[in-house]
Amino acid sequence: MKALVWLRENLFNSFFNSVLTLVTLALLYFSLRGILVWALTEARWSVVPDNMRLLMVGPFPPDQVWRVWAMLVLTLLVAGLVYGRLTGGRPPLWMWLGALLVYALIWPVVFPSTRFWLALALLALPAGILAGPYLPRRWLAPLAAVALVVILALPTAVNPNQWGGFFLTVLITIGVSLMAFPFGLLLALGRTGKLPVFRTLAILYIELIRGVPLVTVLFLSWIMVPLFVPEQWRLPDLISVSIGFSMFAAAYLAEYVRGGIQGVPKGQYEAAWALGLSGSQSARYIILPQAIRAVIPALIGQEIAIFKDTSLVYILGLFDLLYMALTVTKNPRYLGTDREVLLFVMFVYFVGAALMSYASRRLERAMGLGTR
Repeated sequence: MKALVWLRENLFNSFFNSVLTLVTLALLYFSLRGILVWALTEARWSVVPDNMRLLMVGPFPPDQVWRVWAMLVLTLLVAGLVYGRLTGGRPPLWMWLGALLVYALIWPVVFPSTRFWLALALLALPAGILAGPYLPRRWLAPLAAVALVVILALPTAVNPNQWGGFFLTVLITIGVSLMAFPFGLLLALGRTGKLPVFRTLAILYIELIRGVPLVTVLFLSWIMVPLFVPEQWRLPDLISVSIGFSMFAAAYLAEYVRGGIQGVPKGQYEAAWALGLSGSQSARYIILPQAIRAVIPALIGQEIAIFKDTSLVYILGLFDLLYMALTVTKNPRYLGTDREVLLFVMFVYFVGAALMSYASRRLERAMGLGTR
């Protein structure tokens, strides 16, 4: 009954909306019918479970894959703890049910040794959100710092040239975000500051980087970064590319933060001066918290863009998710499965971006954005 009421109020509340709804449904039917018939009758979906390990971790040594699982579990657990502590919320029921559904679907196609780690990974995020509100706030930063050190140290026992798949995609996303945000923050402060030298340099950097395609920046960093270090300290290609990626993302993050800083009312600056706060204290305690809070949607949007743009590193020979997917389709046993594999890659990116977008909306509501 409620569904019929919703349909009448939202889709059939006028003659024009009723016609528009029927036309849209007809277009969807005719455009998706062929895809559904192919997906249900002709597609060779076995290529995905048969090559799941390659798609997830690439050429990572099989006996060291536990390191990847441990990183994933720890990352999700800490993310859940931080999110739960900041929002004070509880994991929704669909998160628990979704974890159980995913486990039930993947359980038959994974190795027995993987099922334990899979269960931990699926339960880590909701368990962290559930325990987050009980975590003292003063423990939050030290816990996140220790977890970050452990997460970054776990894969170092394996040659970076053997990192790949979705694991490499996530690693690049995290690494670029950690490097780009503080750099972008400094650029935003430099551009809004009163020192002409720093303001001019920040403007030149931001406008130059934003006027160049990301692919060009990646190629330049791949070629130029090794020139700044001694030959015996030659950096892996992953580090060189990540540095260029971070420089590119920092320029956009700086503009978002600058917009937030300019949106802080002038009275806040005057109140900070009246309290006798220095410029750095005003920025740290008064201006930046308000500025960053106001641009959380834009910052999360940039994080989603970083996550999706990691697919460009395959042109430099890094074994990311897209590279491994294209490699699978070249296997003689799986020739002609390009559509199946690429649809799976699209689904993985969509789920990752959707989860970040959902977390952003929950965080906005918890912080009162748009309501006060």
